[in-house]
Amino acid sequence: MEQAQQNTAQELTAQAIPQQAVEDACFHSLGLIGRNCEYLEQHLARVGADAQSLQAVSDISAATAKLERTINELLSALEFLRAGQPPKLYPLDLCELLQQVAAQADMVRAQLGVTLELDYGGWTTCRVLADRDDVELLCLHLLSNALRACREGGTVRILLRRSETMWQLTVRDNGCGLPEGSQEAWLENRRSFLGGAQLGLLLCRECCRRMGWGLSVECAPEKGTQAVVTVPLYTDDGRAPEVELHAGADLAAEQHQYQLRAMLVRELRTMPERGDPDE
Repeated sequence: MEQAQQNTAQELTAQAIPQQAVEDACFHSLGLIGRNCEYLEQHLARVGADAQSLQAVSDISAATAKLERTINELLSALEFLRAGQPPKLYPLDLCELLQQVAAQADMVRAQLGVTLELDYGGWTTCRVLADRDDVELLCLHLLSNALRACREGGTVRILLRRSETMWQLTVRDNGCGLPEGSQEAWLENRRSFLGGAQLGLLLCRECCRRMGWGLSVECAPEKGTQAVVTVPLYTDDGRAPEVELHAGADLAAEQHQYQLRAMLVRELRTMPERGDPDE
């Protein structure tokens, strides 16, 4: 007697998810929405549409940017879950990376009215062992959180210090602060971060964990919040470190700066509208 075959249900794992197919489907739809928004903006401008119609298209564009951000965060989280082993770490000059971040200060000031400052503490070189993609993602989200917390006229400071055992990277803002204490503080924090999926800090912690770094978020000394990243000192044990082969240093630096700028441009599109700090 022929036995009926039974399908054995297998536990769903992160590796079983077709990440590339999910990514293609999401960004195909986002691209279609974006192209239609551009068409509608141009069409409405030609026909002299009313303010309500123009605002509707603007709202669709802003919502699309937020959705794209959330999808990117989810895909990053999924990629971390799928990774079987921690990343291979290479020597990286943290000072150079922070310079590329600080180079976007003019764009940040023009779009948000927030001042971005960089303080090396006198250091010109800071070699650490890191995964560059993880560090860029970490810096982007910490900077984004700080910018979101600030109102127009606010300041975000990036500070780099060194002790006998570690480097300390601090991203400090004078914005709304942590949602603790008064009801007013909670409401201001909620207003600043409304619409987010609250994945950014989780990704930051995972980036640090993968590289053996530390991360704490605390109240700033005077006002606002600071994220403190602790990075082990890089010590040469006498062996030549593995290096990544790439194009010339100048070309590579330009490519990295362009990539960071493009990431920040997309992030700025999701920022809430700024209000007068004296309101």
